[in-house]
Amino acid sequence: MMQASRMNIILIMLSAFLAVACSSTRSQYYVLDSIAAQKPAVEAASSLSLSSIAITQLEIPNYLDRPHMVSRDAGNQLQIAEYDQWGGRLRDNIARTLADDLAARLPHVTVSAAPMPGSMDAEVQLLVDIRQFERLHDGRVHLKLQWHVRHAQQEKMQSHLEHLQSEQSIGAGDYDAIAAAMSQLLAQLAENMADTLLKERQ
Repeated sequence: MMQASRMNIILIMLSAFLAVACSSTRSQYYVLDSIAAQKPAVEAASSLSLSSIAITQLEIPNYLDRPHMVSRDAGNQLQIAEYDQWGGRLRDNIARTLADDLAARLPHVTVSAAPMPGSMDAEVQLLVDIRQFERLHDGRVHLKLQWHVRHAQQEKMQSHLEHLQSEQSIGAGDYDAIAAAMSQLLAQLAENMADTLLKERQ
């Protein structure tokens, strides 16, 4: 009788283990991607004495600096995705994508991101402080940041505030759409940065 009870317990535990193993969800990995410019500032950039730009510093909130994707609900509580993760460090992914987006919009300018060689010697240095970059309870991805422009051999910096948001509402848990919206917002930011930099050089 005792052996039968033990056998039943073992069978129940084995069945539970198999059920969990069969129902386990595979992790999904995402990256941000640069977006081609609709109107590269070719003529404007080539007519100005601007040769190099570098993103020398880029900061993101600590709550975003994690492998798992993050969103925020109506109560300002963070929702951490269990199976949806970034394919690498988010901060580095943002810096590379933003640099590529800027390069696409300023094709006559060399654009780099630290710690690439020569980035600290660039003619224009950008310091980017991202305060928010996630899907909020309204379904839209919001990008809030302050970015600073430092020109070579000048101590004074120009500062700019940005608050961008995705055009479409995105369902909770649609992480593929969230990553795509984040890429689109970085392209929009690069567009604004390129326009601002060219106006400042005129």
